[in-house]
Amino acid sequence: MDNDTYSDKRIIKYASENLISIKIDAEKGSGPEQKKKYRVRGYPTILLLDSFGNEIDRIVGYRPPDEFMAELVRIESGTNTLSSLQSKYLRNMDDPSLELTLVEKYIDLNVKDSAEKHLKNALQYYEQENEFTFQNIFNISQLYYRIGSVDVSIELLDKIVENDIDSSETAYFYGLLYKTKVSNKVDDLLQYVSIIDNIEWKKLSYWQVIRIVKKSGEDPDLEASLYLKAVNLYDKNYKYLPSLLNGFAWRMTELGRNLPKALEKVNIALEYGEDVPILDTKAEVLWKLGRTEDALEIINKCIQGDPNKKHYQDQKAKFLENNNI
Repeated sequence: MDNDTYSDKRIIKYASENLISIKIDAEKGSGPEQKKKYRVRGYPTILLLDSFGNEIDRIVGYRPPDEFMAELVRIESGTNTLSSLQSKYLRNMDDPSLELTLVEKYIDLNVKDSAEKHLKNALQYYEQENEFTFQNIFNISQLYYRIGSVDVSIELLDKIVENDIDSSETAYFYGLLYKTKVSNKVDDLLQYVSIIDNIEWKKLSYWQVIRIVKKSGEDPDLEASLYLKAVNLYDKNYKYLPSLLNGFAWRMTELGRNLPKALEKVNIALEYGEDVPILDTKAEVLWKLGRTEDALEIINKCIQGDPNKKHYQDQKAKFLENNNI
């Protein structure tokens, strides 16, 4: 962030006028103590504190300048800040909706122990008040999943199914999805996805199985087949379609599968603009298809677009080494 966000003139001006900024190395000096005190889980973490050292809010992870600036303005206005949500909750601790809003905030800030504490409170409230509805318990199950408590999430989803609560089919699907993640056994999920029409569930299922199969490395044919099925579920309105298709095409070059389809998909991605990394993928696909002259033509475009990137030079050398022209 030093190279773009922190050096942005708007950020510098805002910080100089509104903040006292201190940069702390979490591994040196007072860093470890401050890291423990504020429960910092990852880097970079920007803590916004009041004059007494109480946390107002935090920004976790990289943010480009525009997004970082918007976050600073939001925090200054008191909108959806940690401190404002805590205050609302403390004024009405019997409102589980406020507690769950606070849970989501803690998850966003990567403070999962506090999120879990409030999740337990909300679940206990629903059980005591006999409000074991689908929406209440399903929401909590999803929040447990987000903090990494997959077993608890599965247990709650199974309860919805066992009690035949409205929308239990949704609970069954997510329970099956999460069980597949835990067990790494894909057959039941693949069988289920073959008989459903829900596109979003199909996407989630394919990506889950792809991750498992890719990690095991035992069935490249299945991975390639499912990857193609997955990308075919996305239409031109999908915001990240070029990146998705580029990722598919590159993975197919690694697997040595679906190469004609890979070329087709990477060409669609390039219709959105001649992005150099996507051109690089096209060059690799062409080379794997035995079209070395075409691959060299494309990789030369990459070199012209980014002459200092060693990868493109290495790719050209690889193509030439395996070419007889």
